[in-house]
Amino acid sequence: MASDNTDDKAVIILVTVRLGGERNNADYLDFVKGILSLEYCVGIIGGKPKQSYYFAGFQDDTLIYIDPHNCQSFVDVSIKDFPLETFHCPSPKKMSFRKMDLSCTIGFYCQNVQDFKRASEEITKMLKISSQEKYSLFSFVNGHSRDYDFTSTTTNEEDLFPEEEKIKKI
Repeated sequence: MASDNTDDKAVIILVTVRLGGERNNADYLDFVKGILSLEYCVGIIGGKPKQSYYFAGFQDDTLIYIDPHNCQSFVDVSIKDFPLETFHCPSPKKMSFRKMDLSCTIGFYCQNVQDFKRASEEITKMLKISSQEKYSLFSFVNGHSRDYDFTSTTTNEEDLFPEEEKIKKI
């Protein structure tokens, strides 16, 4: 999975999902709560139509969020005791899950390979629980896409397109 020199490298994983077809599916509420409860989840980027938010948690059936567009005064960080409060929203807000936009991005942080393995196991369990007899929103698989074969340095056309798939030029 990783070479010796990459075991201690951290990674942020961003997974884009859609929580329903044309309107928000209440079946996904437990999934969102479960994901936000995981140790490795750093939050959800989403919002409601035409407004982006950062969802950091939940309370009952409401999501707790901050608005990343909240304007702040410039801070000169070269000053020894610069005001830390300018890096935070004055207060988080709440929004009903039903008002959440269907498209969102879930973030996960893994400090090293062992964290990634544990996180993928926990997330996979959460996905299985939430998908009962339905399709899972996403899954983890070993490997990578053929398009991203980083071990190969060649980009020959023959490597990318087998002989039977080549289009003859006129």
